[in-house]
Amino acid sequence: MDTSKEKSEQTPTPPRAKVPVSSFFNKGLKSYIEFEEKSADALAKFLTKSFGSLKFLNLTLVFILLWIIVNLGLVPGISPFDLQSFNWLMVIVQLFGIVLSIVVLINQNRETRINEVYQKMDFEINVRAEHEITKTLQMIEEIHRELGIAKVDKELEQMKENIDISEIKEEVEQVIEEENNPTP
Repeated sequence: MDTSKEKSEQTPTPPRAKVPVSSFFNKGLKSYIEFEEKSADALAKFLTKSFGSLKFLNLTLVFILLWIIVNLGLVPGISPFDLQSFNWLMVIVQLFGIVLSIVVLINQNRETRINEVYQKMDFEINVRAEHEITKTLQMIEEIHRELGIAKVDKELEQMKENIDISEIKEEVEQVIEEENNPTP
């Protein structure tokens, strides 16, 4: 059989537009969604980024060290303003700890909201993909029938069935409940 003759008889496929690789990576790998930021979210993001850095840790340690050195009377010309029990330093550190804890909690809540949105989006995309795959399998079966190909595939028949999301949800919840409450 002459393959060159077969190739010439086939309808030519239109050439694909070449997409530069760098363009693909710039757009394809940045598949994130910008969430609407409230001023509190922007502030929490800024504080988390600032307070969660090694630079900030170093500055804090230098500040505490300088506070202790000055208040031990080791720096000539500067009289101690916080006696050796360092009460003011303790108050400042405790207040700062409270502020940092709140910033961390705000950031965790923000991340939780974002993750919930991503989970819902993933679920919706998966459900749509499942419907599209089922429809594609049904179309392939119709093509087989038109071409007279009669092959019975039980697995394919199961795949063509529409999925009942609520049934899957109930099964997953039952499995989770059984895992959390094992029977002796």
